[in-house]
Amino acid sequence: MREFRPRTFGRIVAAALAAALLSLSAPAYASIHDWDGGHDVTGWSAPAKSLYFAEGTTRNGFEEYLILRNPGANAAEVTIRYLFGGGSASTQQVALEPWAGASILVNDAVGPDRDVSIAIDSSEGLAAERQMYFNYKGVWTGGHASRGVGAPSGTWHFAEGTTRGGFAEWLCLQNPAGTDGVAEITYFLGTGENRVQQLALPANSRQTVDVNSVIGPEQDVSVTVESSVPVIAERPMYFDYRSAWRGGHTACGSEDLAREWYFAEGTTRAGFEEYLCVLNPGPEVPVTVEYMFSGQSSATATYVLRASARTTFFINEAVGPERDVSIHVTCMQDILCERPMYFWYHGALEGGHDVLGSTGGGTEWYFPTTSAGTGAEPWLCVMNPESGEKAVTVEVFGEGGGYHRDDLAMPARSRSTLDLSAASAGLGGAWLKVSAPGEVIAERPCYFSYEPSVEPGAFAIATWGGIDIQSPIRYCDLLGPVFHEASSDNACPPMQPVGVCLRDDNPARMAPGISRGMGSDPFFFIEESRDRGTYSTTACDVQAKAGTVVYAPVTGLVVTAESYMLYGVYPDLRVRIAIDGHPGYQMAVLHMSQLLVSVGQWAEAGKTPVGVVRDLVPYFNSGPNPYTRDDGNHTHIQINYYGGGAGVRAEQP
Repeated sequence: MREFRPRTFGRIVAAALAAALLSLSAPAYASIHDWDGGHDVTGWSAPAKSLYFAEGTTRNGFEEYLILRNPGANAAEVTIRYLFGGGSASTQQVALEPWAGASILVNDAVGPDRDVSIAIDSSEGLAAERQMYFNYKGVWTGGHASRGVGAPSGTWHFAEGTTRGGFAEWLCLQNPAGTDGVAEITYFLGTGENRVQQLALPANSRQTVDVNSVIGPEQDVSVTVESSVPVIAERPMYFDYRSAWRGGHTACGSEDLAREWYFAEGTTRAGFEEYLCVLNPGPEVPVTVEYMFSGQSSATATYVLRASARTTFFINEAVGPERDVSIHVTCMQDILCERPMYFWYHGALEGGHDVLGSTGGGTEWYFPTTSAGTGAEPWLCVMNPESGEKAVTVEVFGEGGGYHRDDLAMPARSRSTLDLSAASAGLGGAWLKVSAPGEVIAERPCYFSYEPSVEPGAFAIATWGGIDIQSPIRYCDLLGPVFHEASSDNACPPMQPVGVCLRDDNPARMAPGISRGMGSDPFFFIEESRDRGTYSTTACDVQAKAGTVVYAPVTGLVVTAESYMLYGVYPDLRVRIAIDGHPGYQMAVLHMSQLLVSVGQWAEAGKTPVGVVRDLVPYFNSGPNPYTRDDGNHTHIQINYYGGGAGVRAEQP
């Protein structure tokens, strides 16, 4: 079985899986744009017969996997329920032999464009994990993972959350029961203000809350959910952290508050920024934070938590740079703790991850996958929170009987890190068990470059003349549409962007009747003025990697497929398509290194490949695009009017 292969992820969906799972053939669609990032999960301290995941989606730009492991000696019969909005659901049966696992591509199981929660019932205890990889709204790539929870509850708490610039926070609520319910959501702001929202929860459904819309911008926020029926709650967040590191992370809520919290992972090495977020729903109170290191004595600090508020600590400042650190939090009253981290891993992979703390240790921890594979760097972080030295055993099991073992001698109140890529080398479908004679805490952070494999659907980036202008770049390869002024020919009509405008640097040149977007996907930008005298959305540079396939933005007849000299200097290729139903109007598509259509061919919007994105860097050498922060390669589109067959006008990119 291949639970995690970032560049050749096996797509396994089956009703019954044998002990050794085989990879399927290569996907029909291969993306040129990898999605990089990282995720982190705490292990299962005991296998569970019921497991729940509130978050999940198969929308364009998302690929979701459900990873199951039967760590016991008895075969398990597993029922998976996929819950959607409006109370609809579907069911899948999976049989797991002893010690066997399954990796289910949820996109295949439920189809595209579904927001989905998952409820699992098994005859034997399982360890499970849901991994999601994404190109969020065509701009931010990454991935996040969740271990899920073992049971619904009437109360859930979240310590982390923010609507600051560059952050998009969501709250996913799953009602797996056959009874309608109502949730009361309390938002604890960093200012000390509390706000309350009521939300209906239909039976057997999934509901999603846009937290940014509910509480407004520039707020740090913790959340408590109280429901009239037992539910599951999860909080995904997507971000452009400090306008430098983009990605997303998620966390399931905590059913309980507690006076002690533990985190095994944590680092302040170069390229990492770590935080501790604390929800204190009670009166003002002191809190003690013990920092535990590798090969060094622990350190302790005391802080004050404000009453009925969210408090955030910056761990880099607390312990200094270049420290691997575990955390133990103690308080005289019940609180909640989460630990978000943001990173530029090895100067190559940007993103962030977040985990809810553990309220205590365990003598065993199970992970259904090591997440090792080409393009992935997984680690095991183990924390010994107790006063005595401890011998910790780490066992890595492979499908078909492969085995590896490491024995860690951990001093009192210390942290240890193990390279899981090395530990699982040569073991296919590896999974992990950690055991100790006393209590320890175990987490598995992983950093990756993931190659998307799901066939993406066409989608609109603009509208004009009553038609959708389809993106010439598929969602998985999109780096962001950048609208700008077309050449000084006023025959180019403005397009109405679709999606959410992240940045408008040319508001004075917005055409009458054109708004800054409609709908929610994708993100887009509007470039500063080029002093061309045209409107700010008359052209669009759709950013993508060189070599990406370009698709027809509109339906119509190909009237031009030719080479020309860009700016009269640089060799380039372009296509023009006479727009069906709009006589005299043509869609121009520029900056291609190869043409895939010919004159006289009929092109279908979003489906017909017309060319391949050219590498423009040798021409301009202008550095990263200021909006996408990538090389700046793109395909350029604009609509030209030829007056029912008048002479051809030249486009300027």
